[in-house]
Amino acid sequence: MGLKRSPSWLTFAALSLLFFLVNAGTFNSLGVVLPAMVGELHWSWAVAGAGFTILGVACGLSSFLPALLIRRLGVRAVMLLGGLLLVIGFVVLARTHRSWSYLLATALLGVAFALTSTVPGTHVLTGLFKRRATVLGAYFTIGALGGVAGPLIYMALHAAHQGWRSFWVVFVAASALAGGLAVATTPGRQAQEAPPAVPPEQLEPAEVVHGLGDWTVRRALRSWQYYVIVGAYSVYLLINTTTHGFAVEHLVERGVDARAAAAMLSLEALTGAALAIVGGVLGEKIPAKWLMIAALTATTLGMAGLAEARGWDLMLVYVFGMGMGFGLSFLAATMLLLDYFGKRANLELYSIMSVISTSAAAGPAFGGWARDAMGSFSGMFLFCAAVAVAMLAVACFLAPPSADGRRKGRRARAPVQAELHPETPM
Repeated sequence: MGLKRSPSWLTFAALSLLFFLVNAGTFNSLGVVLPAMVGELHWSWAVAGAGFTILGVACGLSSFLPALLIRRLGVRAVMLLGGLLLVIGFVVLARTHRSWSYLLATALLGVAFALTSTVPGTHVLTGLFKRRATVLGAYFTIGALGGVAGPLIYMALHAAHQGWRSFWVVFVAASALAGGLAVATTPGRQAQEAPPAVPPEQLEPAEVVHGLGDWTVRRALRSWQYYVIVGAYSVYLLINTTTHGFAVEHLVERGVDARAAAAMLSLEALTGAALAIVGGVLGEKIPAKWLMIAALTATTLGMAGLAEARGWDLMLVYVFGMGMGFGLSFLAATMLLLDYFGKRANLELYSIMSVISTSAAAGPAFGGWARDAMGSFSGMFLFCAAVAVAMLAVACFLAPPSADGRRKGRRARAPVQAELHPETPM
């Protein structure tokens, strides 16, 4: 039994806690734990990078699952399935001895991430709250704080002479608790604002009347603006997953103390958390396009700083740049989809964006290979900076899509509207 009429703020708190947890235990901390795992289990860095790639691929390819399952089963069932996979994934990591079980665990966690984080989270919250930019900014801020907590938890356990297995055991218990709260407080199907369980192009009468201002999925996928948004989102994910996989090892190889290097990931996430809430407030007043441009600019500077960092000056450039990229990129992409294409098809459009962004998972695999082949991560980070610059140049030309696509959708629905209201002049 769930809390069928949970207040909106309670649902927000539970979903944010779960997002905090999956960020703390997956992408943001795996790179900190991997050096100990690689050393104890005698893996190559290619194997370690492959786990990051599988985590990203599994997350991306399963990102359309929430849309399909939410339409049919409701958000609560999706949260339950995702929470179970999260627990199983952490259990497998805690007990791993061979590379195949490590790779299996990252695959399970990737699917769990998709089922419990941004796709269902943004779908529920944008339906519950009117001030969407503000609530999304707060949601992404709390998720970013998970990135702060993950490395710090590992460092605290390490200082207490606990191994990396203890770290994963902590997340077994935490994921069971957070998943249960999310299931209990998420509104049931009757309380959700999601459309009926039919493909978005097959409109019900209520959707025809209330959804005339929104784009259909098919029309949105024909606009070039959608792919610019997806491209910017994917570029940031490519850089973010690659950085989190190898930044600590890269900094240690360049003479930085291991604890200071690990602290950089937490400081980066803390910066992202602060800027996400600032971006949420600014998003109510300025176009989301400028948030995207700021995110790509900062990411470029952050990557250049990381590639050459040996001391605190360039490490802080890296921390602020990547933190700002994290704080603004997810918010900017989410708000641009809503601003340009409306709410009705947003669940599918966001999920498709997440699936396409799976291409970003190639970064860690390439990075691990580059380190083994060339003995350094610097060239790879400079390459990431160049990719961000290219995407920034394209994003500068982004503009709202033409209303023609929306009008075509309206004309296709006009006969149905006429049947509903024959007395209304067309």
